[in-house]
Amino acid sequence: MKRASLIILSVLLLAATAFGCSAKQAAPDANHSGGYYDADAAYAEESMYAPEPAEAESVSMSNRTEYKNQSPALENRKIIRNANVSVQTLEFDAFLEKLNEQVESLGGFVETSNIGGRTYYNQTKLRNAYLVVRVPAENLDALLAAVDGLGNVTNMNTGMRDVTTAYIDSEKHLESLRVEQEALLKILESATTVEDLITVQNRLSEVRYEIESYESILRSYDDQIDLSTVEINLNEVERVTVTEPETFWQEVSRRFKDSMEDVGDNLKSFGAGVMGNAPHIVVFLVINGLIALIVVLIVRGSIKSAAKRRAKKQQN
Repeated sequence: MKRASLIILSVLLLAATAFGCSAKQAAPDANHSGGYYDADAAYAEESMYAPEPAEAESVSMSNRTEYKNQSPALENRKIIRNANVSVQTLEFDAFLEKLNEQVESLGGFVETSNIGGRTYYNQTKLRNAYLVVRVPAENLDALLAAVDGLGNVTNMNTGMRDVTTAYIDSEKHLESLRVEQEALLKILESATTVEDLITVQNRLSEVRYEIESYESILRSYDDQIDLSTVEINLNEVERVTVTEPETFWQEVSRRFKDSMEDVGDNLKSFGAGVMGNAPHIVVFLVINGLIALIVVLIVRGSIKSAAKRRAKKQQN
């Protein structure tokens, strides 16, 4: 009995040591029944202790020749870099084809692609697309420059998130859990009673689950650090939005040209609508003509009948 008490006490001391090495993480079973650990909750909790993400940097559309926001001070940090781009294009299909080529050449891939806008009943409707692109972090700037060269970028936001503290804390907690696992395995070898076996195995199961959870967290961090995420909002347009500064007369000229193009587009749409709906218009006119003819015939018949009745009365 004394031996069993010593083994149980050893297990409890190991658990307390692991708890002390990662005070920021708190006891895994504090918010989860049965002592099991939730990887998603751990990830969220890690984020609480990470420094706040750097404020997104909006790139001026009048000077887009340089995108890099890295600095030597960040070389040894765990940095997640992402970007969001809004872009217009006059050649929708060509843009997507060239973008895919650029992404592949930079070692990335298109994670999500949603294209919409054009319908069966309206083939002339302008299209749009939402793309999520993953590219190696070192090639993020090259991708942004490529997108700028393919279309008219109207908005670009880049942001950095420093997860160094959370990453290191996760590594330390994982290390302490592995040390505890080795100690538990040694205790398990010397356990002689069923009570000892159950106590050690239960804690060992909890530790293994926590190790898997923290390994998953670190893999998730590594994935986000190694591969930057770029969200691209693509819009097909007939005329691109001017992003460069204009003089007064340049603006007047552009507005006049836009107005003339709008008038032409409206006339074209009106003509297409009339010609496209010609069968409906013809049917409508025929039906209404028949109705008008019937009404005229009825009215004429009524007038003739009334005239005959009046003539008959006069003869009598």
